[in-house]
Amino acid sequence: MKIYIKNMVCLGTRFFVIQELEGLGHKYNIFKSEEINFEEDLSRAERKKLDQSMQQYGLELNYAGSDLLSKIRHAILDLVENHIAP
Repeated sequence: MKIYIKNMVCLGTRFFVIQELEGLGHKYNIFKSEEINFEEDLSRAERKKLDQSMQQYGLELNYAGSDLLSKIRHAILDLVENHIAP
């Protein structure tokens, strides 16, 4: 199951997300930028609890897919974090 996290703009935010995922006991195999791929599907209750925990950091979960704005943000962050000239 893939989810996308809106408003994740720095590595510090990623740290908080990882802490929450581990605290809630969710196993994932891919975590890149705004995308998390879980090993198993989350139940409705688990998704609701995860969504509530992310909201405390100003983050929003999206289960349908990443929008264009998120892709642009990811590209810009990649350029900045890896010191790549545009």
